[in-house]
Amino acid sequence: MQIRITARRFDFPKLVLAHGWAFLPPFEWSDKAEALCRPLRLADGRCVPVQIRAAGRGDKSIVQVSTSARLSPAERQAVRRQVGRMLCLDQDFSGFHAMCRGDPVLGFVNRVKCGGLLRAPTAFEDLTKTVCTTNCDWRNTKKMSDALCALDGGGFPTPEIVLKNSTRRLAARVPLGYRAATVRTVAKLTADGKLPLDQWAAAGDWDRIRSSLAAIRGLGPYSVNHMLVLLGWYGDIPVDSEVLTYLRDTHFGGRAVAADKATQPYGRYGQFRFLAYKCHRMARRLNYIDK
Repeated sequence: MQIRITARRFDFPKLVLAHGWAFLPPFEWSDKAEALCRPLRLADGRCVPVQIRAAGRGDKSIVQVSTSARLSPAERQAVRRQVGRMLCLDQDFSGFHAMCRGDPVLGFVNRVKCGGLLRAPTAFEDLTKTVCTTNCDWRNTKKMSDALCALDGGGFPTPEIVLKNSTRRLAARVPLGYRAATVRTVAKLTADGKLPLDQWAAAGDWDRIRSSLAAIRGLGPYSVNHMLVLLGWYGDIPVDSEVLTYLRDTHFGGRAVAADKATQPYGRYGQFRFLAYKCHRMARRLNYIDK
């Protein structure tokens, strides 16, 4: 079955590879085919595998979603919604494109229409994976994602599946360490309808998102700002040790500077600070994927 989505023009590979999500299960990325694969969950609980490709045609992009599953009209619409979230298809980056027009480093952003970065089909998955990036290396983040998907036979678990495990049992099945309590708290809040992050983001209620996330034990400033980026707020740059090293090396000659000063070179981009930072890394071939 083929599902076709017409969207504003965007650079599909650059969006997918803007950060490491494409390499965390259940995502799979093929450089050769320029195709993104993963299972998507339907309302009846089934997970169906899909392959996603996109190509530009004039001022539009055509997103092609392929699946071997037979889907009802309602299920096809559910797939459309999930793919739309993953590819940020409801976001307008024209303001950022205009700021980059003619820029000696960021001019490519306007030419190829960069903007946004790959997200999960749900905010719960994004937040759980964000927790899995804290205070560890990428290898361990991948191990945690692998084990989380194993809880559900390959698809990313729902909050309800996570909550079938006590904190101790979850930590035994998934190498989360102290993060197990945070992941379970996030699952409980989500299952109870107390953390409707996409709903708050659609309303532009960023302060409520900040305060609600900051109140969760185990979520620090980096995690909160990273999640805000994944929800569509690009006005702040999530700074961890790796990002701080990059900013110091590229803008301050390697000198030690505080995080708030390190991000100042991107201040003029206002609500698009993070996108400018990320695209500068792409231009310098120092993005995550080029390590």
